[in-house]
Amino acid sequence: MKNWSIILAAAACAVVMPAFADGEDPEEPVEPVAIRVTSDTVTFKLRTGDGTAAVASADLATWPVTYRTGETVTLTSPAGASTTPVSGAAANGETELAGAFNADGVWRLANSNGGSALVGVAWETFGASWREASADASCRMHTEGEGPDRKLKKSETLPVAYSGDNWKGDLSKAATVTFTPPEGSGLEETIWNKTGRSASAFTFNKKGVWTVTLKFADNTTRTAHIDIQATGLMVIIK
Repeated sequence: MKNWSIILAAAACAVVMPAFADGEDPEEPVEPVAIRVTSDTVTFKLRTGDGTAAVASADLATWPVTYRTGETVTLTSPAGASTTPVSGAAANGETELAGAFNADGVWRLANSNGGSALVGVAWETFGASWREASADASCRMHTEGEGPDRKLKKSETLPVAYSGDNWKGDLSKAATVTFTPPEGSGLEETIWNKTGRSASAFTFNKKGVWTVTLKFADNTTRTAHIDIQATGLMVIIK
């Protein structure tokens, strides 16, 4: 259900004010004079609720975006690309964004005075799938402390997760995971070349700080430092 209305209105009001003849005492009671003021008929849309509203694409295409003098309006796509429907407006006005919302996901409208609105285009509207079928699998996550850096014993390490597209859903993208051992360990770095997304076990077989780098298909990277602590029995003789 849409929670806005299109209202056709002719605004009218009565201004009541006293009228005095020359020489009359303004403190004496007088009859009021009604002056009627009427505006031209105007059309406007009124949002009567907060939060989100479901709007059909045909309605969205003609929904006016208003701005004030001097404002700049930007529209940012789900992929992060920005356009500027209005730049330094010479006067108050409005514009339509017909055809602008051409991809699934969340779009952001913002003006240069700090106002913003989010517009969500349902997945599969333009062919982007929001879910994928996969085999049942268990998952463990380390949720204590701030990530991705960790301080662990060797026996506590979990499988290392990877994705070729930063977990956006494209299983055809390739990922490269590089394990750089602690300085002075004498070990060579290990490189995984993977496709899609998953998690695989890795043996951190030397104590010290390991550097783990995940490179996505677009060459952006994520880095974690894993500090493997020494384990064993300590005997103190006093």
